[in-house]
Amino acid sequence: MPTLTKKTDAPSQKPITVSCAGVRQEYETRRSTVVALDGATLDIKPGEFVSLLGPSGCGKTTLLRLIAGLEAPSRGVVSIDGDEVTSPHPELGVVFQSDLLMPWRTVLDNVLLQADVRRERSVQTRRRALELLAQVGLEGFEDKYPKELSGGMRQRVGICRALLHRPRLMLMDEPFAALDAMTRDQISVDLAEIAYRTEMTVVFVTHSISEAVFLSDRVLVMSARPGRIDTEVAVQLERPRGLHIRQSAEFGRCVGHVTEIFKRLGVLHDRSTAGGADGGTHSEP
Repeated sequence: MPTLTKKTDAPSQKPITVSCAGVRQEYETRRSTVVALDGATLDIKPGEFVSLLGPSGCGKTTLLRLIAGLEAPSRGVVSIDGDEVTSPHPELGVVFQSDLLMPWRTVLDNVLLQADVRRERSVQTRRRALELLAQVGLEGFEDKYPKELSGGMRQRVGICRALLHRPRLMLMDEPFAALDAMTRDQISVDLAEIAYRTEMTVVFVTHSISEAVFLSDRVLVMSARPGRIDTEVAVQLERPRGLHIRQSAEFGRCVGHVTEIFKRLGVLHDRSTAGGADGGTHSEP
């Protein structure tokens, strides 16, 4: 994987701020009202990488969709740069758990999709797409189709597509969940480097404690549904980060601290204290 140069691809304007104040989100079913979020409040600084970490069904994806402007909150306010969110922000990039590549488009044309939607395809956007593909190790795959790529390669194409218009805010919803461990590690390193170089604001949803700690400046731990921000954990690890950082004392301290929070919330249970055979704690909530 090529080494990316620090801060040569920063957004054209200062990074974005994100805030949520007293956010509640309700969904009506045939028999009842489901409350996904209740009193969710957070503030994300410009250029900060923040992970939302919590048990399944706690409202992580719902909160991400509210920030993306894909839903409106039942109560409370979501704002970007001080302006209330009522629709998707023009300088927003989104990466989903599924790569959502169009099978009839080549790798290059998939990256250029949003340029086509915005009617901005040009020599410059094509050059940028090719540069992004080269930066994530996909040079030479421009004319391949999604079916000819591995899962990790497809996800890299999706990330390049989201980065094409130099977003100031990137939202990522468990983008590596379907990948094998080795590929997941490599793409995590790539993402950490890209975030460091571009200085964009990132909100990242994951179930993995170690992944959240490795990538983030702060980890926001959410309670079970109805979701809210229970605890925030600052990660004091130098950037840029390589996989070696996972052997550091600070990394271990942060992972242990978040693990203890999930034990307190009743999400994780240490079987070693209950006569379990494995004698250890889980690292994934």
